[in-house]
Amino acid sequence: MSNLNQSHSEVRRGYHSGLSGEAFLVDSPSVAKISPDAASRTVIFETFKYPSSRFKIVLRTNRDKWAVDHWGSFDEATQQWSFPLSKDQYSGELEINFVLFDGEVKNSGQFWNATGNKKFLHGSEVRYFSDPEIYFAFKIEFKTSLWHPNHLITLRNGIDGWHRDLFGEFIGDTWTFYLDIYNYRDSFDAKFVLHRTTFMNESNVHVHRGTFLYQFIDDDVSFASSPTAYRHGYDKFVSVESRIEQLSVRSPGRENEDYDVIVIGSGMGGGTLADSLSDQGIKVLILEAGGMQMPIHMNELPRTEVNLVGRDEIGHFSRDAGEFSLGGVHFNLGGRSIYWSGLIPRMESWEFRQIWPQSVKEYLLEKTNGLTGYERAEKLMRKQRTLGRYQQRVLKHFGDELGCKYRVEDLPRSMHQPDIDDDGCIQNVIQRSTGGFSTADLLLDSLGFSKAVGKRNLCVNLHHLVKRIEITDSRATGVVCEDLLNHTERRYRGRFVVLACGSVESPRLAMASNLHDPNGKIGKGFTDHPAYFYKKLHALPSTGSLAWLGDSRGHAKVMLRHRNASASSHPYNIELLIGAKFWDARHADDDLWENHIGGDYPAEVEIKFIFDSMLNDANYIGYVGEGEKVRVSVNWNGSGSTLKNEMVEVRNEILSSLGVTGLSDHYVNEEWSEGVYGSVHHAGGSLRMSADGTGVVDENLKFYNYENLFCCDVSVFPTIPAANPSLTLVAIAQRLADHLAAM
Repeated sequence: MSNLNQSHSEVRRGYHSGLSGEAFLVDSPSVAKISPDAASRTVIFETFKYPSSRFKIVLRTNRDKWAVDHWGSFDEATQQWSFPLSKDQYSGELEINFVLFDGEVKNSGQFWNATGNKKFLHGSEVRYFSDPEIYFAFKIEFKTSLWHPNHLITLRNGIDGWHRDLFGEFIGDTWTFYLDIYNYRDSFDAKFVLHRTTFMNESNVHVHRGTFLYQFIDDDVSFASSPTAYRHGYDKFVSVESRIEQLSVRSPGRENEDYDVIVIGSGMGGGTLADSLSDQGIKVLILEAGGMQMPIHMNELPRTEVNLVGRDEIGHFSRDAGEFSLGGVHFNLGGRSIYWSGLIPRMESWEFRQIWPQSVKEYLLEKTNGLTGYERAEKLMRKQRTLGRYQQRVLKHFGDELGCKYRVEDLPRSMHQPDIDDDGCIQNVIQRSTGGFSTADLLLDSLGFSKAVGKRNLCVNLHHLVKRIEITDSRATGVVCEDLLNHTERRYRGRFVVLACGSVESPRLAMASNLHDPNGKIGKGFTDHPAYFYKKLHALPSTGSLAWLGDSRGHAKVMLRHRNASASSHPYNIELLIGAKFWDARHADDDLWENHIGGDYPAEVEIKFIFDSMLNDANYIGYVGEGEKVRVSVNWNGSGSTLKNEMVEVRNEILSSLGVTGLSDHYVNEEWSEGVYGSVHHAGGSLRMSADGTGVVDENLKFYNYENLFCCDVSVFPTIPAANPSLTLVAIAQRLADHLAAM
């Protein structure tokens, strides 16, 4: 198998579109194929690190119980390993992985790919990988009951030098370190180090190419000192302060001061709330468990094939039941707002379902001082104005073809275009774009200036993990947290305290603080909206009257809503994306763009349906105890499951209007990816609001039975709308800021 050309469908890896659901390619005469053998499915691994001159790589699958070696071939010209799999034996969805043998070492160990098993989806002919996604490494494990985080164990070795710390990951009860054999080609010695100061007492660990796995337990490792450290229970979370972080955040709060408002969490809700309050002259202290990993949104960084979202997620819960995604939150200044996809649709009137408090609905939808709550939030989040001519032509086309049945609009995004007016015309260029909205950017902007609307009223304490709220009678009198850098417990006082830690962490904190729960709703009803991803990627026409749609530089992000949508009829949003490779097309390297990303193949289209959902009271978050992960149980969400045939009809209407043919006339399971359990990124309802005393917080987000304790994150949502929650959360954070400032 030689001289295989890379399929254009595979260059999309590493992009976070907010729409993609493990899409696969649909055959098209205009599409270049990697199909040297019609009877085979092919796995491609393009690598410059592991050529056949030094290494032998085999493919293994779950179909063979990981016991059968599938040998491939290596093409020197393309630097690709190719592995054919018989369609007869390996049809459907597979799990696959690579194993490497070091050809230079006799009896080399089996080096499994360190990034874990990968999926080869049903209907996909080719699965493509590259070096950033696959690597082979020595694996050094230290299973311990003594040195859990907030202790820090690092690894030092003779190749890097005995003063350099290599950071591992702590998951469950084990520190794990991966050392890529490409970088560690010779035998070497290594040692574990405690808190970056104290080497293990025992002899060096000798690492050699004949063995890939080294395992240790507490009996094998000891240290001369035995410092104490708080045990927090989060996976992949260590606290390390950088010099840049220290210089950037120079306004820490102190224990002996009184604050107007203490905000716990600096993400979308907490960061917006804190900045708005401090701008109004209210003295605010933010307590954030994480550090400053990134000062701006990930899309403003140099691009990479590495999935930054997954790389930086913290493991903060375990599952009791269901298949709720184990992908977790992000502990850092700005929280999830650093990593989100930037979608900011409004909730439609029907999505409030007569369950949301009327005062909140009116604030969001009706004008006060010239702006609705949504307009005010869109201003802060820098709603994108236009995507240009192709987008406008797509919108007009949909309007002409489908406008009588659907409302068609730009998919609303937070993407700053400061010098473009509402008609898409360039104005006097005086501002640089801030890019995607993040509260890290917002807060660091304020902390950079000493003015009243700067840092005069704003203090930020990073690496402060809040453990509980102290309550006296009906008031929150103190916030107790662990200073993770100094291994010290600290207490802070504020007139008002606001939980803004997210829909899992806020109820955890409420339960850890033994808050009174008159309605039995704390941690109950934890729900996400279901989403259905149509997985096939259809190339748009490149000939005929619709040839303009197939423009290789065509890109459009569109939202469609049924004109007669209601809670009982057509209760969904439709997101459509053309040209996914341009979702966030930031690249400084023109050669990289032209040779790897851009491509001249016809534009492709993908589509997604997102349903609203009532809260399921059978879903829960269970508090186990301090220093332990909470337990999460989330049931299958049936919202939308009875409308599968309607989804197919709507999909066919929309794609047929784009010139796509050959569509199935019924729901084919393999064509869809169903997000029917959810993830923490959009799930909420675990501290629901109500106006009638039946929830956890009232319409002003105040906990019932407490005078000065509030919550401001997605956990307060009393239903889960079809709309992504970010815009609504920022809007109600601004509303809460006004409310607290007036008290």
